[in-house]
Amino acid sequence: MRLSSCTVVAIGAWVFGATTLAGPRADAADACSMLTAAQAAVAMGVPEAKASPGANRCIWTPTKYKKGAGSTVTLQLMDAKGFDARRALPHTDVAGVGDAALLNPRFPEALLVKKGNVYFSLSVYGVPADQAGATVQSLAKQVMP
Repeated sequence: MRLSSCTVVAIGAWVFGATTLAGPRADAADACSMLTAAQAAVAMGVPEAKASPGANRCIWTPTKYKKGAGSTVTLQLMDAKGFDARRALPHTDVAGVGDAALLNPRFPEALLVKKGNVYFSLSVYGVPADQAGATVQSLAKQVMP
């Protein structure tokens, strides 16, 4: 079967439109480029941090051992379906962070965020419990999708 020039152009336009209008996929982003090591270090209360990339995620840890803390910052990319599934669970909406942000009251150190077409989970561990929610929310505002 031979395709006409018009058919090829129409198929090309449809594919281009579908990929352009859908926006970037979360798995196309580089999680480690969305925060700097300096931003993660400030959130953990340490002088320096290093990034360890993984599949759709990045984990920052202190470059030097900090007594009494197993501090980490983790940014995990997700898709709209995963975000919506978690939205169906008990949560608190957080205003002022991205286009939408969800906090599980039982785990204030982790926040789910939608910024544009990028969805991610951000968590900060090793900070005092009474500061965890404010720390992760402040850091989430700095994430650049």
